[in-house]
Amino acid sequence: MLTLPIINLFSLPLILGTTITMSSSSWLMAWMGLEMNLMGFIPLISTHSNKRASEASLKYFLIQTIASSTFLFSFLLSSSFSIIQFTMMTPWMIPFMVILTLSVKLGAAPFHMWLPTVAEGLSWTNCLILMSWQKMAPLSIISMIFPKNPLIIIIATLSAISGSMGGLNQTSLRKILAFSSISHMAWMLSSMLISKMLWLFYIFIYSIIISSIILCFAPFNMLHINQVFTNQNKKLNSLITINLLSLGGLPPFLGFLPKWLIIFSLLQMNMFLMVSILIISTLINLYYYTRISYSSLLLINLNNKWMKTKTPPLTKQLPLSMISLFGLITSMLTFTLL
Repeated sequence: MLTLPIINLFSLPLILGTTITMSSSSWLMAWMGLEMNLMGFIPLISTHSNKRASEASLKYFLIQTIASSTFLFSFLLSSSFSIIQFTMMTPWMIPFMVILTLSVKLGAAPFHMWLPTVAEGLSWTNCLILMSWQKMAPLSIISMIFPKNPLIIIIATLSAISGSMGGLNQTSLRKILAFSSISHMAWMLSSMLISKMLWLFYIFIYSIIISSIILCFAPFNMLHINQVFTNQNKKLNSLITINLLSLGGLPPFLGFLPKWLIIFSLLQMNMFLMVSILIISTLINLYYYTRISYSSLLLINLNNKWMKTKTPPLTKQLPLSMISLFGLITSMLTFTLL
């Protein structure tokens, strides 16, 4: 078990590595930022000394190392250390390799099966980092090279289908959120076809919502669906319902706003098939979100005398949940200003 000062020490390269990658114009610096980020995240995974955490850290390390080696090999083949020269001069095969390599790092389909198994062995805090912050650096590289590459459309389509279908038969909350993250990856990649800033806006909103959900699960050590069903805290169940519906993009919650912008822009680009796939996958996601939230609200009156759990105050959960709740006001103000 790592102590708090050691955890803070390894958080620095985690943040610094992503910042270097997002701000660099050189392939070498971008690769160094990715490796610095990896070396900062591996010790954080190992904070819990159990078999699942050890397995998750080893699996994550091996997958990321293979992807980083392929990434390094790809830009060495291009004979260019500048990202701008890379986008203008290299043949199509090398960007193809780079995008596939970064898809492995992101856990996007069809290279997504490692993400739920790794998330299952992590703590809720590390799950939050894995599903939000760890996506920033690879996505920024993709947006800098060929954001409108046809391969991105294929990966986004596969991610939407795999993420929505994979979460249907899951009972683990961490696996459900992992498959949800894969599905949201499709929206982030689709937003790159529209604007380089739109995916940043989407991942910002997504990070707020996923943080509020994990803040509801983590203090009560909720790991499986049945723990949500048997929870007797009415306020907590209401917050979980609000945040899950917001994560699914149901209006009038906050999660609907970025999806609305992406759908509107893709329709203007005549990408009707892509929009249809994204909407259908979102409806499937909403099905298993409502399966959790609706059942917890229906079963809230069950009186399990053998279950006497402490209910800590919800001071940490309320602020972010209120942002999701008042998403309609935020959306209306945004579109009024536009």
